Formats: sequence, structure tokens, C-alpha cells
Amino acid sequence: MNYVIGGWTQSLQDLAPPTFSYVMYGMVTNLEGLTTGTPSSPGWSPASNPTPPANGQVMWTYGGAGCTPPGMPSTSSYIDAILDATNMNGWAGVDFDDECNMNVDGLIQTMGALQPMQTSYTFLAGWNYNNPGSSPEGQATNEAVMQIAVTGVANRMVLMCYGDAMWSMPDIENNVGLAIQRTIENGVPPKQVILALTPHGLNEENLNYFLDQIINYDIGDLFIWDFPALSPSDLNTIEQRLGIFA
Repeated sequence: MNYVIGGWTQSLQDLAPPTFSYVMYGMVTNLEGLTTGTPSSPGWSPASNPTPPANGQVMWTYGGAGCTPPGMPSTSSYIDAILDATNMNGWAGVDFDDECNMNVDGLIQTMGALQPMQTSYTFLAGWNYNNPGSSPEGQATNEAVMQIAVTGVANRMVLMCYGDAMWSMPDIENNVGLAIQRTIENGVPPKQVILALTPHGLNEENLNYFLDQIINYDIGDLFIWDFPALSPSDLNTIEQRLGIFA
């Protein structure tokens, strides 16, 4: 077994439950300025904020939905900025959420330089990923996963299997297990594969389906987007089924 729970939040004030092993703050979507928000309306930066008190290992997330510009980190100065922000302010590591066609070679260089700190590569693992021959996006994601896997620089590969809310059950059934299989076939050890869901649209059926896949494939973790919105009863189901106790 040996499962763990982690999750993301956009507020530095949110405290993860005591059963969480990882909590990730962000999203740092202004990649040139290294802040949350946008270049024209920046928010907080991991470079100027010490890690908030939290349960588990405290990371920050580089990227996320709407991150800009593409092709980052593109130069050594941007890589150095990531390293400095992480090392100077007590962060345990960085989660790289690739939703804007990041520079995979730059990510590999950055993750390697962050070792032995915590690193993860987070990506959308839906139809495009499972059908790489049908879209440039799916092909690029598969190649990125394989490149990062062969280098061994990432502690975890995080599969986002949701949108603004949980997918429909047919989409879940057609993609979640297949995405796990594909990631393992792409060279990622099963215990480094993490499945991610969102509390929005979560119900007993889809939650237990996700947990079934984690147990059946004996992968590593379950991560939760916007974990403050997770209901106590759903958190209890996760803890009980994965055997995780504070």
C-alpha cells in the first residue's frame, strides 16, 4: 500500500489536513515575473514569501491554467530565479504544472538542479494524452513524460483527470485507467504515478472509481485540487480506503 495524500490551494492561509504529506501553493502563472496572477496584475511570489506553516512538505506550483508565456523556463536566468526562490524561502520543492507548453529541456535542467528537493510534473491526462497520434498536444505530453521519466529528475508524475469539475463517468471510465497504464508504459515507476481529482462535481461513484484505480494499479498518491473545498466525508472515504491516518 504506502499511499499518501497531497493537494493544491491558491491561498497561503489554507492549512492542509493532518493526513496530507504534500501541500502545494500557487499557481505561479506569471512565469517571467514568477508571481501568481498575470503580468499586468501580479499576486504573491514564492521569491518573496517564506513557506506558510502547513502539514506535510510545503511546495509551490510553477505554472497552472492560463500560465504564460509558453516555452518557459527558456533561459538560465529564469531557471536560476526558480532555484533561488525555492532555496531562499524554505520551500520543500516545486510542482511544475505544464498547461502552457513549457520548455521540457528547461524543466529537466531545473528539476535536476533542485535535487534532492521535491519535484513533480503535473499534466492533463485525458483523451489527447491517451490518443497521442490524434493531436500535437497529446504527442507533446507523451514525449515530455517519457523525457522526464528517463532522466529520473521528478519524484512524481501527477495526472490531472478532471476539468473545471469532475469529468462525466463515461469520460472517467474511458480515460483514467488508460492514463495510468500509459504513464507506466512511458517509463514512470507505478509508485511515482499520482492521480489527481477536484472536489467540484465529486460524488460517491466517481470518488470510489478513482480510489479503485489507485488500489488496482498500486500507484503512489492521490492529489486534490482546491483541497479546502473537499468535504469531510469525502476526505474520510479517501483516508479509510487508502489506509492513511494522522
